[in-house]
Amino acid sequence: MSSAVSYSHKGISLRQVVLTLLGVFFPIQLAAEPDFPAPPKASVEWVGKNMQLNGIRSDIRAFHSKKSLEKIADFYRKEWQEPVDGGDKDEQLPGYTETGAMAPWYLLTRIEDGYLMTVQIQEADRGGSWGYLAISPLPDKDLQIEPGKNIPKMRGSSVLSELKTEDLGQKGRTLIVSNEHSIASNVSFYRNHYQGKGWSTDIDREVSRGKMHTLVFKSRRKRINIMFIGDHNSTRIVINAVTHSIL
Repeated sequence: MSSAVSYSHKGISLRQVVLTLLGVFFPIQLAAEPDFPAPPKASVEWVGKNMQLNGIRSDIRAFHSKKSLEKIADFYRKEWQEPVDGGDKDEQLPGYTETGAMAPWYLLTRIEDGYLMTVQIQEADRGGSWGYLAISPLPDKDLQIEPGKNIPKMRGSSVLSELKTEDLGQKGRTLIVSNEHSIASNVSFYRNHYQGKGWSTDIDREVSRGKMHTLVFKSRRKRINIMFIGDHNSTRIVINAVTHSIL
């Protein structure tokens, strides 16, 4: 199964949650990756394996279960009830933390042997539940990460996130960029940049009466898809870059 299946659901995404949680922990010496079981009798599939979100590796699975949210949460409460080493001599930390503050999602997390494991659950519309399972190594606090490196951006732009994926025959990179320039200015900037570099234009299309715009450029084994979205007094830009290693 592909390791870069695209999932889009309402509410806060697991990628956002993992990034937030990773930002508040200090590094721990990594051991072997801990066992992270899926809920019993749940159907499970990979969303992404060895993905990098803002420079931090994450493995993410999606699951669907006939069991309720509460029963899934109970499974992990029992699975993670054993306290974990806090790093200081004789210090023991609770085996897990949980919160419902990110409704409709319910989260349970555990830190073990230098890894953060996260379970994100919500009730399914027709009964049962579904969610995500993610495991990531805790980042080195001295790690210098520059999201969006080597991707052109207008002055004053901020890179909100960068996701890197690698599948058989191709590598992918998705960035979300924001700035206060108009859609027209951003479109002109990227059009001039890629056409000036000799890339061929595949798509150049205005959408929703100027509220959105799509650009697609190609150059040999590389393809860049850029979506511009107007957001009040700013522009949100989603850049998807794909490099094929097999012709």
